[in-house]
Amino acid sequence: MNAADRLATLLSVAGLLGACASTPAPPPPASAAAAPALTSADPLAEVSLPALPLWTDKYADPDAGSPRYLDIDAVMARHGLTRWQAVEVQNHYRDQADVGAPGGPEAWYAEAVRRVRAGDYESGYDAERIGSAPFVVVFDLDETLYDQRVRAEAGCHDLVATQPSGKRRRIKLVPGWQDALARLHALGGAVVLFSANLDAPTLANLTAWTWGGVPIRDRPEIAAVMTNSYLIMQSKAAGDPISRPSKDLRLFDESLSKVIIVDNMPLRIFHHANTRRFHEFQADERCGADPAMAAAIDGALPEVVREVEDSLAWMKAHGGTFAEAYRPFTMLGQDVVRVLVDGGLSEAEAVTYVREHPESVRDAF
Repeated sequence: MNAADRLATLLSVAGLLGACASTPAPPPPASAAAAPALTSADPLAEVSLPALPLWTDKYADPDAGSPRYLDIDAVMARHGLTRWQAVEVQNHYRDQADVGAPGGPEAWYAEAVRRVRAGDYESGYDAERIGSAPFVVVFDLDETLYDQRVRAEAGCHDLVATQPSGKRRRIKLVPGWQDALARLHALGGAVVLFSANLDAPTLANLTAWTWGGVPIRDRPEIAAVMTNSYLIMQSKAAGDPISRPSKDLRLFDESLSKVIIVDNMPLRIFHHANTRRFHEFQADERCGADPAMAAAIDGALPEVVREVEDSLAWMKAHGGTFAEAYRPFTMLGQDVVRVLVDGGLSEAEAVTYVREHPESVRDAF
């Protein structure tokens, strides 16, 4: 084959290959498994946030699926409710979903709104007291006011609570709790208990925990009790996005000017300028052989009360808000206090500086 013949042959083969490449392969036959599933639109889409993946929610029941988180601002706008009332709607909705009440999501939502409009507040929210109180202190429960995982052999528990599952929990209460709650109440404050833990086991604990023969959840010193169903998430359309179910202090004070939370776990809180970090309470540490640790634990809650008293005295003498007066003792306030002390001020001088310069403390991390 001469050069001309070889060139002609190569061009012919190239043409055939080009034709094959430009002709798309026929699609494979469709199968039922590959077909997209058709789903009906969520009737509550306008007042709901997208569901969390199950693996991200510590408390979600894998058999029940991810719980619904309402868009609280949307619920407020649609029904003319306050923020805490809108979260009560979410709680009542969850109660019905948990037991599989008849009617489905739309009916559960309508019934939840009806209950709230009728004044049915499972939290026992005392709006008058919380609204008129000069300050509000929200207490976390697990590892703050109690340790509910006390070993039987430790012999360290104060009470035993029977859970809905039948399991018995041995609970150790943080030292000084009764004096602290009584003192805060006497000062005119509203005290709230707020746990991120599941509703039923938490309420069982608060029924077994009595004060003067009365379950603590029913004591007049307690202005509200909230549990997992009262945690919220928030779309970035309403402000900073909150993608982890969290405690919202605006439920007790929309302006955040008179409310603080005492909590060992700041991950489920987003108002860190109003958060008093509490050393994680462990029964083993309190009942152990280390007298220094036991003494520190005994003094932890009384110290919070002393800080509240000091803040009220400052507010009375100098004006401003309770939250500003208490700011030096919060997570973000302590950062500034430490910097000032490292710079040469005394602890008392640093506390005064933060109170006189509230702008020195950031609102968030």
